[in-house]
Amino acid sequence: MTRALIGLCVAMIATPALGQTEDAIPYEDDVRSGDDSPIIDTSSKKKKKKKNRGDERLREDDDDARSRDETLTHVDDPNTGLGAELFAGLLLLESSRGVGVYPLFSFGVRATWEFGRLIPDEFLREMFFADVQWQFAQSTDGTTLVRATSAQHYFTVAPAVAIPLGDKSPIAVYGQLGAGFNANFTALTVENTSTPITGGKFLFQYGIGLRGRPAVVEDSSLRVTFRIELTRYLRGYMSDTFIGAGVGVLF
Repeated sequence: MTRALIGLCVAMIATPALGQTEDAIPYEDDVRSGDDSPIIDTSSKKKKKKKNRGDERLREDDDDARSRDETLTHVDDPNTGLGAELFAGLLLLESSRGVGVYPLFSFGVRATWEFGRLIPDEFLREMFFADVQWQFAQSTDGTTLVRATSAQHYFTVAPAVAIPLGDKSPIAVYGQLGAGFNANFTALTVENTSTPITGGKFLFQYGIGLRGRPAVVEDSSLRVTFRIELTRYLRGYMSDTFIGAGVGVLF
């Protein structure tokens, strides 16, 4: 009997203590239902941080891809920059007697190499090219009994710098400076007797012009080229002026 009373007293004392312990433990439901305890949502901040990091990675990837594309432009370019042109025009040949110029029809052929394509930079690689050309003109002076027939051959190599007329424009203005050799073959005819005279002179070439090279196919592997030019040939103490135009292809 005594033991039963002691146990009952212990049970009555322990019951309030357990109730206070249970009330002291905060549960998630109690925190959410309480008016005085604000709910702080940390998941949205984590999502924003992850999103910002993702955007930064995308921007870095885009910059890296753009840089790689610019670096490999000269490798992926389907156009080799090699071409050929036929040209013709008016050659004002200066007289060796100092009496003005002789207007002559002149024509020739040139090979073009766009050596600027060796440069990785997208803008600079479109600026530089060089011409290797041969040009011909013939003049006749004198009478039926005594006359001189002279053939002029111009062999030149001339690099040039072209400035496009707008972004990605196929048309550009250019300036050119080069050097070469002038070969002169003259036949002096007296009645029916002809005497050949051969000579040559070192020359400088310089000029300006307008050059176009629109693409014919979609991948630009084939282009049509055209040119309008004003060129001067300085040979010794004489200067010849050529005004002409040309057309060709570029591969």
